[in-house]
Amino acid sequence: MKTPPWRRWLGLLLFAGIFLTAAWHVHSHRRAPAGAETVELYVGHWLLHAGMREAFDDAIAGYQRLHPHVVIRQIPVPVRSYEAWARTQLIGGTAPDITGMLRLNEELISRHFLPLTPHLDRPNPYNAGTPLANVPWRDTFVDGLTAMRNLTPTSGEIHGVSLQVNTQRLYYNRELLRAITGSETPPADFAGLLAFGRQVAAYNERTGAQLVPIAGCGPYSQFLFDLLLPSQTQRLVLSASPNRNLRVLPVELAGLILQGRVDYDTPALRRSLELLHDMAGLLTPGYPQLQRDDAIFTYLQQNSVMLYAGSWDYAVLLRDGAFTTGIMPMPAPAADDPVYGPLTLGPISEAAGNPEAMLGVLRSSRHREVALDFLHYLSSRPATAEFSRISHRVSSVIGTPPPPDGSLLVPRLEGELPGFTVDFRWFAAGSASNFFQRHVHGAIGPRGDVAAFAARLNAELPRYLRQDLAWQLQQLRRDVQRLDAMAALQLTLAPDDATREGWTRHAEMQHTRQLENLHYRPLADAP
Repeated sequence: MKTPPWRRWLGLLLFAGIFLTAAWHVHSHRRAPAGAETVELYVGHWLLHAGMREAFDDAIAGYQRLHPHVVIRQIPVPVRSYEAWARTQLIGGTAPDITGMLRLNEELISRHFLPLTPHLDRPNPYNAGTPLANVPWRDTFVDGLTAMRNLTPTSGEIHGVSLQVNTQRLYYNRELLRAITGSETPPADFAGLLAFGRQVAAYNERTGAQLVPIAGCGPYSQFLFDLLLPSQTQRLVLSASPNRNLRVLPVELAGLILQGRVDYDTPALRRSLELLHDMAGLLTPGYPQLQRDDAIFTYLQQNSVMLYAGSWDYAVLLRDGAFTTGIMPMPAPAADDPVYGPLTLGPISEAAGNPEAMLGVLRSSRHREVALDFLHYLSSRPATAEFSRISHRVSSVIGTPPPPDGSLLVPRLEGELPGFTVDFRWFAAGSASNFFQRHVHGAIGPRGDVAAFAARLNAELPRYLRQDLAWQLQQLRRDVQRLDAMAALQLTLAPDDATREGWTRHAEMQHTRQLENLHYRPLADAP
């Protein structure tokens, strides 16, 4: 049967229509202002969770009441495609005036975003009449914008602000918890959480139910393991930190393993794998293949008693849950834990925070002053109070009230320094991490064999660590070249130029990168 001629052209016509629509959108959001006095700004972000777009709309409306000549529109992009979208827009010169920095690397941020450092030592004008009225803008944020500076460690410049702080919490169905345990009081410690898993299993056997203790998924399980596993390496950090700075970075752990100083038979690393095994037994079977929406749906359908998720999910649980949700910090092993206590120092502080809603002003924006002014407004105490209330999220601005019924979402400032994770996630090119994730299934589940998994890691992981180190060294050389150029350029400036002082910071960073290169090269070259 012959294909009708019109069908041959249908796909081409659809593609052409999509292309023309996209071209019109790009052109229209860079078109000239509607009037001589009108300023149009665009804000691109990935924050589509419940309440966020409404919070942005409210903040935009508040700013426009103060500045009627300014028109601001938001461009929300799904988080799964945001990184590719942002890179394309930045490279193509069509990015919104204010663009979110999710998963952007230092090179893109430094090239395309306006440095805010010169503005951060002055007060935020929109904080007038509040306790933050005379406080430097940077000091109105709970972390002093340290997290933003960490995005560009080579230059040390700050190119944006974060409006919120994320935390992860254990949410629980009060009614189901009472049906299983006879009480709405959740487990008080990690041993109690493991005991609760056994109670759920007994309840399922008694009633025929198929409840899961904690709804899990691939991305959120990584957050969970990143919280719990470092509890087992806290004491090791005290003796093994190469720079004696109470930290062991992935590249430093790779060095320790390749030097033969630690391996997965070392008690702290082996206990981390055992903790992973025990915790995975409480999660949804097959959780590594599941996504966020799967875990939330499991919880909302009351097929799990608990859900480990982010503070950003709280609004959707309130909106869609047909039951009462409680909130609690995830119980982590304490020093008195009968199994995992000997290697831990205690619960980990959340003071470092986890920045969210990271926004910066584009160098290419035609209205950089107005865009910067809107960032001031967004991060002022009055605006953040309303933003937090509407979005049910925790603000990063000091003194902003937590969202209604969400006081337990606020970061816990008391606690110990963390240890380190043992899975090399986010390290270099990801070779070691991919190997770990490909084989971790052998350590979890009812038949998981932690000893066999540790033996495999000891035997095969070093090869992948050397591959990652070789990639890391390439990045170090690029950093050194960039820092050389920065320091040389600043030395050519006039002696009274304030930015000339930055050459010392760049020179120090250049020396640090050179030392790292010299230290790790023999390990990468070893057979």
